[in-house]
Amino acid sequence: MEKNFMNAFSEYGDAIYRFSMVKVSNVQLAEDMTQEVFMRYWQCLRDGKEMTNTRSFLYTIANNLAKDWYKRKKAESLDVHMEAGFSPKDESLNPEAHASYLEILEAIQDLEEKDTEVLLLTYVEGLPPRDVAEILSETPNSVSVRLNRATHRLQKKLGI
Repeated sequence: MEKNFMNAFSEYGDAIYRFSMVKVSNVQLAEDMTQEVFMRYWQCLRDGKEMTNTRSFLYTIANNLAKDWYKRKKAESLDVHMEAGFSPKDESLNPEAHASYLEILEAIQDLEEKDTEVLLLTYVEGLPPRDVAEILSETPNSVSVRLNRATHRLQKKLGI
């Protein structure tokens, strides 16, 4: 049980933190959410619950925590998040690429939550539609349709 937990934490801990950070754009809150995800995972292991896909299970918990947080708090602008310390992890970007990255991230966060979810899980976290579907409790086909539509809305918003 402890070995399963430690393996899951070492394999998915950073990814769950990044996912939480992108969802809530607050370092402290993302750390708290990551801790809560793994506390719930540990509790499920202790209760003897069987898991077929640990990664999907962890992302589902993180996604639900983010949804709960959004229900309690009104979204803030990306500028406020940047002032609070949020910045992209890839510091090797040149200034033009960095500005493009920020423009895309701001455009994604301005989309509806259902579009933001599927775009972040697919393109930021690199999850396949099958895993995204499991996290969002949908079929892979509906996730693919949502992803396609969200991509078109993002392209339209960015003038692409």
